[in-house]
Amino acid sequence: MKLAPENSKYVYCIIKSQEETISFGNIGFQGHEVYTLDCIDFCPVVSDEPFKKYEIDNEEEINIHQNVVKEVMKDYSIIPVAYGMGFKNKKLIQVSMRAGKKAIKKSFTLVDNKVELGIKIFLPKDTEIDNEKREQCKTESTVNFEKIASQSKSLNLFSPRLLMNTTYLVDKENIQIFSDEVEKLKLKYSDYKFQYSGPWPPYNFVDIHILSNKKGGFR
Repeated sequence: MKLAPENSKYVYCIIKSQEETISFGNIGFQGHEVYTLDCIDFCPVVSDEPFKKYEIDNEEEINIHQNVVKEVMKDYSIIPVAYGMGFKNKKLIQVSMRAGKKAIKKSFTLVDNKVELGIKIFLPKDTEIDNEKREQCKTESTVNFEKIASQSKSLNLFSPRLLMNTTYLVDKENIQIFSDEVEKLKLKYSDYKFQYSGPWPPYNFVDIHILSNKKGGFR
């Protein structure tokens, strides 16, 4: 493979502007360095990569993209960016950042210092369902989790046994409180299966895609 052109950039996520360039190490595609690109107010986290079409079925690259975002979010509030956003040069990124400044600012207001936590609750297998207990579990879980989270979003119930599939936006300082609540409910409804995941980048609470063209912008 040819070496990546020096001015071709791939964007993983966006953080608030820092006083100096930050390097996250050689964790990008092909072991390339991941670093911040200076822009006004907000800065994209990028690596120098070939400008190409990124295939949505490339699991290896998708995993690298996700791992970079997870690494950055350990120390910074982030706006995750969809996989596959490459730019021919720094100028095009800056154009897009300026065009999307209002959307970025709004998203940061929502997700600053927060992470996404996921909950799936499955009904018991091969037993007659107690409808009263079912509704009690769903209501209690919803009420208790929403007391801790700032926002929630219901996702697809992809199985008849799936009682609840919800993702929550939770302040980082409240992760342990949320986890403790999960454990309490697991004990109370021990015949139900709880799947708890995260912390994740807040993918389900922002919908920002950098457009790789001269007009730039976010949608």
